Amino acid sequence: YLSRALRGYTAANPDSAAFVTMQHAAFFRTCRDIRNPINLRNEKGAMQYLLNVVAAALEAYPCSLAQDVADLMDEDAYPMFSNRRHSKIQVRGEKEVLAHFALWAQTALDVIDVIEKERGQLESGKESSVNSNLQFDKVIQAMEDNDDIHFTILRYCSDVLGALRKDALQTIRRERESNLNCH
Repeated sequence: YLSRALRGYTAANPDSAAFVTMQHAAFFRTCRDIRNPINLRNEKGAMQYLLNVVAAALEAYPCSLAQDVADLMDEDAYPMFSNRRHSKIQVRGEKEVLAHFALWAQTALDVIDVIEKERGQLESGKESSVNSNLQFDKVIQAMEDNDDIHFTILRYCSDVLGALRKDALQTIRRERESNLNCH
């Protein structure tokens, strides 16, 4: 039973339908699927949803992250080693995590906008504009040069969104070639 639990299976009877269904579902979904995006539209929707969820969570707090940072500077109101100070530190940490994911989502949405612009240029027949401009590459290079961008955000934009960009541009080129071959 322990080995099944470690693999994510229930401790149910292996002969039961629930166990078989659980095993079947676990077979197709792994942590590696996280790195395999479906398409650009799906990623854009997911990032917009993430941004909305994070914004709602941040709005639920009575004060901002900046206010928490300022409050912690006041050792009279928040004495060292006090429960009040430690709870403020905990809440500040929660807001920092939320702020990170908000930055991730907004950065990804901005990069997706660049990709969609390139896609639009290619669809309208301005391939030379896409090739000479390479806005995506410039954006990624600027992100790499910026020490304030967390490496997970950079890797997501470069690797995941870059792969989606490549697929989208190749699809447009293939469709154009097949249309030319048909005429």
